[in-house]
Amino acid sequence: MTAESLSDPDLGYTVVSIPDGLDATKTKVLQDYVAYDKATWRLWSTGEGYDDALNRTTGAAQGMLRDGYDAMTDRANPPIRVGVGSVEVSKDTKSMDVTACIDKTQVTRTDFQGNDVTKKEKQWRVKLLVQMASNSQGEWIAENETILSHNECTAEAGK
Repeated sequence: MTAESLSDPDLGYTVVSIPDGLDATKTKVLQDYVAYDKATWRLWSTGEGYDDALNRTTGAAQGMLRDGYDAMTDRANPPIRVGVGSVEVSKDTKSMDVTACIDKTQVTRTDFQGNDVTKKEKQWRVKLLVQMASNSQGEWIAENETILSHNECTAEAGK
């Protein structure tokens, strides 16, 4: 598995870095994290795939997704770049923690009437901690997402 194989050029979603040396469980968590992140990007950039994105979340992450979708007044325009810095067992040992840098510096926004509503201050790099929980189908889904910093990470480093 490579960063390139996890990317989706048609969606404007590029994974630029992933951690080396992951065991089988952490590799599965990484794949499921990217599937979640890609599903939410599809939702925010095309308005499509709500059910898919919802099925890849639980708990607080699902509430944030629902609230964001209900309040959606514009769409994001690619490209987005993602670097995953680490995949680790969380402190509670019941979930996995994924840290990633999401580079939105080139993302613009368009309202539903086609007007540019880009806010320069929102074209940033965001370091995230995403807690992934295992569901009954053996998939890892996003349970919580915490912003760790703005403009302090790089997608290339993933941190």
